[in-house]
This record gives sequence, structure tokens and C-alpha cells, in this order.
Amino acid sequence: MKRFGKTEALTCLALFLLALGLRLTGLDYGYFHGDERVNDAAKVLTGQLIPGQHFYPPFINYLNAVALVVLFAVGMVAGWWDSAGAFRDQYFADPTAFYMATRAMTALWGAGMAVLFFLAARQLRLKQRSAIAIGLLGAFFPLAVFMAHISKGDAGLATAMMACIWAMLMRMDDPRHGRWDLILGLSVTLALSFKHSAIFVLLPMGLGWLALLAQQEGTGAALKSFARVFLLTAGLWPIFNIGALLDFQNFLEYQRIQSVMSVQGGTAGPWAGITTLIARSFETAFGMTSAMALAAILSPFLILTAPRLSQKGSLLVIWLALTIGTLATAWITGSRQPEHLWIANFAGYLFVGAVALAAYVESGPRLSQHLAASWLAVGLGLSIWGSVIVLTQATAMPVQVALDNYLAENHADRRILTAAAHRIPQQKEAQAVELRRIERLARKYKIDAPEVAEDRIIHTSAEGALFYVHMPVVMYGLESVDDGQEGYDVKAHTWPLQAEEWQRSYWMNQGFSLFVVQDFANYAHRFESEIRRQFLQALDRDCAELRRFDPSKPLFLEREVRVYDCADAS
Repeated sequence: MKRFGKTEALTCLALFLLALGLRLTGLDYGYFHGDERVNDAAKVLTGQLIPGQHFYPPFINYLNAVALVVLFAVGMVAGWWDSAGAFRDQYFADPTAFYMATRAMTALWGAGMAVLFFLAARQLRLKQRSAIAIGLLGAFFPLAVFMAHISKGDAGLATAMMACIWAMLMRMDDPRHGRWDLILGLSVTLALSFKHSAIFVLLPMGLGWLALLAQQEGTGAALKSFARVFLLTAGLWPIFNIGALLDFQNFLEYQRIQSVMSVQGGTAGPWAGITTLIARSFETAFGMTSAMALAAILSPFLILTAPRLSQKGSLLVIWLALTIGTLATAWITGSRQPEHLWIANFAGYLFVGAVALAAYVESGPRLSQHLAASWLAVGLGLSIWGSVIVLTQATAMPVQVALDNYLAENHADRRILTAAAHRIPQQKEAQAVELRRIERLARKYKIDAPEVAEDRIIHTSAEGALFYVHMPVVMYGLESVDDGQEGYDVKAHTWPLQAEEWQRSYWMNQGFSLFVVQDFANYAHRFESEIRRQFLQALDRDCAELRRFDPSKPLFLEREVRVYDCADAS
């Protein structure tokens, strides 16, 4: 890339602000996501560096703690609270502001992707106009816009992965080897700190980079650069994730649980993961869009045949590493592929495919120029449309508003077992039922019950509070685990479904007669496990269905909600 001048700086700023604006829109979409560990971030402020669970590295908790410090300072100036104690009280009274702060941190990291798309494209000597188009693809990447609304590490992982690609391209061209080795090492550390599964892509990419360096500079120089990157990563990762190091045995035990959650068997066959991956990649909101997915698949051909495209070897190594990591992950996970699984991989593919098309736009035969320009324009248009879909749902009224109003107006005197999220207050006696369940299961599996802050315990029911208890759930990926045959050391909330809790009589004997079911069609007929399917099918067969509520934001895990009255069921 030519000297980084004022034009490039302003372009980077504009792309960043555009991407950030998209990612901040609809940040308060009405409820909290189950994967958002804001409580762990809050505990960091009290000096507790070890997280409550180790499914992911704790680095994201430390970043979110920084966001909470900023929130505290802003709130002091704005008059929202006047002391640390009042700040803490607000967290337990209504944590919405805390979730918004940590989501804003996620959005800030995610917005960096657009800038890195632009910088990496310029490093490949693409013209300013082409690089801006590629930067816009990064800004409007729908899956990245979506994941920026959830305070977890996936959006940061995608940006860090792009930082690795950018630093690798810079290192191959810049004679100041030491500086770019350090930047690449830092980028690798960040990627592995957001999610250690990044190793599936980074390992083959690193080996490919080593081979390219050896060919370009000699084996000795290549090994020195590789060693610098490796040693920096090995030195920084434990510092960035000190909580995992301080609780390393527990961290390893959680990885065992994670492997059970991720490695899928079943009867779908070994190719189920690959076919699911292909279908997902062509989706508009949660994939790369059909146009850019096709470009990703054809990237090797496009790269090899593109005229005057810089660093073809590096681009092929990046594409091959992405493919190795993606196929390996798809093979392991099978058809169970949540949307966040592919954000970093798809971001890399999106960049490589866009660069190959842009090279044709700039210097291919005239017909190829027009075809590639149209292809790239369609890809950008579909990405914009996908982001519109995401943001329309983010800003829509959540279904829980209508559901809560209905329950409060019609069933305030009932005991309710619910699978839906609610913002209406819960009666203290209902919370006590949930707390006793956790204590009972902790005793059963001979583990410590998770600590519950005194401020979380309801001592006096608020006016209008309902007696609702949340339907037992199982962590995603553990649905097929049988009680007593876990194959891992059970931790809090990783226990399998309890057979007795999936008998209607178990709840009816405790006075529950109203059942709120979410996503009935899938949980009753498609998803594991059998005891849950039988329970829901019996509800539908024996009880009166009172109401259905259609979801307004299905991308954000809203599903159809059904209300069943079993008071007169046999």
C-alpha cells in the first residue's frame, strides 16, 4: 500500500463510523441473551478474575469490565448514580444499561472489521474505489451486524481474524519484519483470546505463511519470524486470560463439556455437517449471501486467473486455511451449527472473494470487468438487504411485551411454568422454587451450587408480580446426554434433562396448571430429547391451547409462543 495519507485516514474513519452505527442500531432489542456473561464482567470489577464458567476464554469479561468502568464514569457525570454503591444497586434493580455498555464494546470491536477489509485490500494494491467497496462489504456483513448485538466474543473474533490476515499481508511486503511479526503475534493472541477454536484456521494459516516466507526469504528468516509470532502469543495469551490460568484444571474440565456439546453423532451421517455448512453459507442474514458464497467457493480459480493481483500465494494460503478449518469444524459439529459458529470464517471468505472479484473489475477483459462489477454490486446489495433484515428485527417490539400483558390481564392468579423470557416481576415464592431446584441438583451431582448474590434474592414481591417458574432447560448440545451417563464432570447448569421434571404430574402436583411453550413445532417433533418431545406432545393433546403469539424477531431467538391451560386435563 502507498503511504497512509489523509484520504486513507478519512476513509477508515468513515467506514468505522458507518459500521459502528449499524452495530449500535437496535442494541436494546428488548431482552438479554443467554450467552451474555455480564455478571462475570461485573465480578471482575470486584477483583474476581476467574469466571463462573470456562466455555470461552475470559478475555471478553475483562474487556466488558472496561466498558462497565466507562459506564460508571458516564453515569456519574450524567447523574444516573452518585456512588459505587448506587452503581451496584442499579445493576441488581435493572441491568439494562450494563448490557448496553458491554454490547457497545462488542460493537466497537466488530466495527473494526470494515477498516481492516479496506486496509488489507489497499495492501493488495487495489484502487481506492475497489477497496472502499470491499470495506463496505465488511461494514454491512449481516452476520457481523447481528453478532455485534450480543455481548460475547464472536464479533471480536471475526475482527481479530481479519487483523491476522491484514498483518500477514503486510508482513509479506514490508521489510520491517520485526514490527509486523509483533503485530501478527498480537492479532493471533487476540483471536485465540476471543475464542480458542480459532486455532482450526490459524494453525494451517500459520504453516502456510511459514512456507511462503521460507520461499521468499529463506528458511532461517522464516523460522525466526514464526518463532517471534509464536513466542509472543504464548507469552500474551496467559496474561490476557489470566482467569483460565488461575483455574486451569476447571478450565480443562469445561473443555471436556464443550467437546461433548460440539461433537455431534446421530443418524444424519458424516456429511451432514458439510451440507449444512453449504446451505448456511448461502443465507442472506446468517451466511455470506448467495453472491459472495459463490465467490468464496470459486476464489481459487478467480485468484489464479485474475490479472495483476498482488500476493496470489498469500490469498491462496488464506483460502486454504479457511477451508481446512471450516470443513474440520463442520465435520466435528455435524448439522448442529449455531449462527455464531462461522462469523470469522465467513468474514475471511468474504474478503478473499471480494478481492478476487475486484481484481477482475480493475484489470480484466472488458466483459469480465462488467461481470465482476455486477457480481460485486449484487453481493454488496444483498449484504445491505441482510443488514436491513437484522436491524428491522432488532428494533421491532419484542413478543414478550404482548405475552406479559396477556398473562397479567388474564392469568395473574395462576401458577405458570414458562419457557419464554419475561420482564414482568416474579413473585418471591416462584423464585424460591427455582433456587431450591438448583440446590437440589447441585447436591445430586455433588458440586457446589452457584453463588447467588443477596441482591438477586426477592424478599418482597413487587406489585403486579406473577407466580412463574422457568421451564427446565439443558445447555445447547447436551440435549442427548442421559442422566447418569454424562461422560464429563457435571458443572452447575450443565446437568442433563431430569426425567421427573418432564412429567406433567410433577408440576400439576405443585399447583402449576398454565404452561407457556416456546417453539413448539421444533421442540415437540424435531429437537432432542425424547422425554421433552413426549411432554410437549402430551400438553398439546390433553390441554386447552389458549393463545399463540407470533415472533417479531426470530433472528434474535424469538419463536412462536403457545399458552396451554391444563387445569381440566386428565
